[in-house]
Amino acid sequence: MTHKTLGKDGLPLAVKQKLTEVGQQIRLARKRRKMTMQDLAGRMFVTRKTLGRLESGDPGVSLGVLAAALLALGLENDLTRLAGPEDDTVGNILDRERHEKTRRIRPASGKVDLNF
Repeated sequence: MTHKTLGKDGLPLAVKQKLTEVGQQIRLARKRRKMTMQDLAGRMFVTRKTLGRLESGDPGVSLGVLAAALLALGLENDLTRLAGPEDDTVGNILDRERHEKTRRIRPASGKVDLNF
């Protein structure tokens, strides 16, 4: 029996759509490999119903199930790209701002020419 997750009811529509898109991409990858749902579910060690929930974009499916699907499909490297630092635009901007604020300006070594 599945547990009702309270957080998924409060997810923004854009996030729900992204989860549906990820599920469709997993379904497409499975079909391109000519695998049945039963085949992939068996390789993932989950039920066919759980795989169906993943493919439909159900936000209550665990991250472990997603990882198992990617591994079984040979796409496990895609998991490490999620929230990758190189794609974190906001984080990169904040890092740059922090770096600029902490940068020290030191006078040039040697004699300082104050003649303007």
